[in-house]
Amino acid sequence: MRALLGREPLYRRCDVTHLRSTLALTILALILVPLVVLAAVHVQIRSGETARSRELAHKHRVSAVLSIKPPTVARPGAETVAANVSWVAADGTTHTGVAQVPLGTAAGGTTGVWLDAEGRPTTPPPTHDAIVVDAIAVGMLAFAASFMVTVGAFGVEQLLISRRRARDWEREWAVVEPTWTGRIEH
Repeated sequence: MRALLGREPLYRRCDVTHLRSTLALTILALILVPLVVLAAVHVQIRSGETARSRELAHKHRVSAVLSIKPPTVARPGAETVAANVSWVAADGTTHTGVAQVPLGTAAGGTTGVWLDAEGRPTTPPPTHDAIVVDAIAVGMLAFAASFMVTVGAFGVEQLLISRRRARDWEREWAVVEPTWTGRIEH
């Protein structure tokens, strides 16, 4: 077709390839990045809810009384502090131990304490809010990772196309340069 028209194409082949690959990578990124984020969030929520259900099957909450006034100072950002508590087990026996209680609870005050299957104080199972926060964090990490992979793909594409352009430029210049410089060989 070019020979019939007697002219060169309007765009070099490497420029068309670059445009097509950039368009394909952009569409792929716009589809895959959100899918990766949604999949990561979904998996994390399911995993968190499964862990919560498993823990709820092996833990139970009882009402406990603080034996003495707990410390009023905790680590920064903490909402609970370790304190001595006592509780009555299902068989009617009284038990004592150290458990996490809300800051500001007074001596003699009651609070809920989580116990494991053996009746020892333990950490509470994760709340639904904590599971959601974890899922958001995982989603943000998935977004960052997929974004970096996308940027890397664009970088590799740019590097490859730049090399191709340089080779094409040298080849085309080798054809044109002699006519511009007057070094036409007969």
